[in-house]
Amino acid sequence: MKSLLSCIALLAGFCLAADSPYGVCAHLQRWEYDRASEELKLMKAGGIDHVRFDLDWDALETAPGVWNFDKMDSLAAMARENGIRILPILAYDVKWATPAWKHLPEFLNYVETAVRRYGDVMPCVEIWNEPNLPGFWRGKPSGTEYASLDLPRQNPSLLVPAYRKIKELNPGITVAYGGTSLIPLDYIEESFKAGAAQAMDVMCIHPYRCNEMPEEYLPSDLAALRKLMDQYGAGDKPVWFSEMGYSTVERLPYLSLLLPRLFAALEMEPQKTTCVIFRDAGYRYDSEGLGFRIQDELPSLKAVRPIALKELKRLAAGTDTLLVLPDNESFPSEFLPDLIGYLRRGGRVLSPGGLPLYFDLRRDESGALRKIQVNEKYMKELHLGWYTFWTRPGTPEKLAEQEFAEPYATGMASLPVNGFRFFDRANPAAEDRFEPVLYGRSGDFRGGTAGVYHFDSDLKGKIAVCGNLNPGVPEKKQAEFLPRTMLIAFASGVERIYWYSFRSTERSRFDGEAHFGIVRSNLTPKDAYRAYRTLSELHPAGSSRPELRSDGTLYIANWKTPGNVPAAAVWNIAGERAVRLKIKSGRLTAVHDHLGRELKLPPEDSVLSFSASPGILYFSGVEL
Repeated sequence: MKSLLSCIALLAGFCLAADSPYGVCAHLQRWEYDRASEELKLMKAGGIDHVRFDLDWDALETAPGVWNFDKMDSLAAMARENGIRILPILAYDVKWATPAWKHLPEFLNYVETAVRRYGDVMPCVEIWNEPNLPGFWRGKPSGTEYASLDLPRQNPSLLVPAYRKIKELNPGITVAYGGTSLIPLDYIEESFKAGAAQAMDVMCIHPYRCNEMPEEYLPSDLAALRKLMDQYGAGDKPVWFSEMGYSTVERLPYLSLLLPRLFAALEMEPQKTTCVIFRDAGYRYDSEGLGFRIQDELPSLKAVRPIALKELKRLAAGTDTLLVLPDNESFPSEFLPDLIGYLRRGGRVLSPGGLPLYFDLRRDESGALRKIQVNEKYMKELHLGWYTFWTRPGTPEKLAEQEFAEPYATGMASLPVNGFRFFDRANPAAEDRFEPVLYGRSGDFRGGTAGVYHFDSDLKGKIAVCGNLNPGVPEKKQAEFLPRTMLIAFASGVERIYWYSFRSTERSRFDGEAHFGIVRSNLTPKDAYRAYRTLSELHPAGSSRPELRSDGTLYIANWKTPGNVPAAAVWNIAGERAVRLKIKSGRLTAVHDHLGRELKLPPEDSVLSFSASPGILYFSGVEL
């Protein structure tokens, strides 16, 4: 009898998991394998019902026709025991068949072997990971090659034949489009034209926000994706985030050391300089983001003055004024003529992280803001030259160290490295010059990662650039952003999220990839784990799609739990804010903060008065 009850409980858990929106990414088959059983139990305790990881072809088929199922068999058994479903990434290659998309028969044999053996524990499979990135695709990414409706020998493909093979073996298995890095609509449309829209059951994306709030562009980006899916006959198919997360990597301690040297190269003195920063509510565009505040990095500044984007056209240029861009690589191209005009007047500009216009902020036809990756599109207009390993062969993917150029090398020999871009004078006019201030080194390679462009052409000003990226957020923000991201996504129609990632490697202080986890390397939970557990308890599987509204900074989400009981969440993205909200229906039974702590907040005449903050407050039993 006990065995029968256990089987019934397990099957019930699997039914729940199939419908649950809560998943997580983990590398259980790699470095996490030794503690996989503990991790799966911890996942389940946190309300997580799905786990995604790479089902590496080369780990399963170690030589042609030689298969090793030991590790995956063990993981499948652990997943069954905990009632957790696996989303395997069917991907990558083997030594005798690389790249996989040029060796379709061998790849399809691997797909068939995996599906036949593990179909019960992995009712859905994902075909490749981030195929729009060269490193994962093993070549120049092509949406046509990823999909391809027809299969001539000279045009190999992946998704369509894999989809057909899987459906032939088991029509009940859900086939997911390989989650793209960000939401590259041009790449996705190219693949849709080649048949991908009809060769998938689920659309997967990885809409990372790096160090930006999820409220900024996520809803409009998702609306644009859904519009594209509608256009190609896939509008009724679910959207999943097969990766999404925020790293809590320690921010590189370089700006306080670099900025005085950049000021010297700009021929400016901080104590005589007014830094002009953008603070534009209409575009949600702020020079000072989650981890960057110019006066924290350079306390000796004379003053800091905020302006709106429309004021840039009239901004006076001078040797005592420095315009500061954000460190998130974005700028609205609508105001690019004004920025160029400022430089023509001799203005001086600081770009403190990455590339100044790698992303364009645009309004779509509905007026919603969208963040569009444009790469080098506007670099020539700014006379900037940049490169990295995916744009210039021979450029290293990693750096050993960074060192200051002469004459700026006094007092500091090297700086740590995270993400980076290189700068040179590839684009500037003959009269312009680039002065390196910081170099990145790897073996014999040395490239400028920071410096100043001195213009003496149609542009007359200067731009100080720093190619280092600081993608991390504090742990407090990670815990706040996780449930906010999920509720925004659910309200936008996303049906499942695999949070990246479950466990941090913590292999390096300054490696962003090493700190995405919601538990530490020793499995100690971070606040983000508690926030995940709280959300999964108060917005359980089977809850209705949240209805989300906002007045600009205050967000209110309402939904019904599976028992048709109302619930609500409230947060404010701009610090603390006193609010008074009327209870529309229901009876308040409990209030919890985003970490699950219960609060006492009795209503007065059906009105709730409280302080809203970036951390969600959950209200059980009421609609607000």
